[in-house]
Amino acid sequence: MGMKVLIIDDEDSIQGILSTFFNRYVSDKNIQSDIVCMSDPVQSLFELTTHGDEYQVVLLDVRIPRLSGDEIYSSLEQVNPGILDRIIFVTGYPEDLYERFPDKLFNVLQKPFRYNRFAEKLDSLFGN
Repeated sequence: MGMKVLIIDDEDSIQGILSTFFNRYVSDKNIQSDIVCMSDPVQSLFELTTHGDEYQVVLLDVRIPRLSGDEIYSSLEQVNPGILDRIIFVTGYPEDLYERFPDKLFNVLQKPFRYNRFAEKLDSLFGN
């Protein structure tokens, strides 16, 4: 079974860490994977709107210039709500999300994080 992940973050260093961790996660579980990294939030939203169903997991930064992660989430609520439960927000500022969506529970991977925490988040997403 292949697993496709979309990493949306404007910082190359974070994209690199998340890619490395994801590769380690899938190799531990003997899964094939395909990692797509995007730094442009507008392009990312378009990708999720048109091809979102192809991704099993979306790692989404919150504080991105021009179009923030919570704005991407809001847009997806309208156009592709089926993929919302595959989103893991990656942020040092989870309060940003709860101020904007006080009634929602999100899957949040809080920066800074170690591999074990990352793997736990994915396990809980996939029900492992």
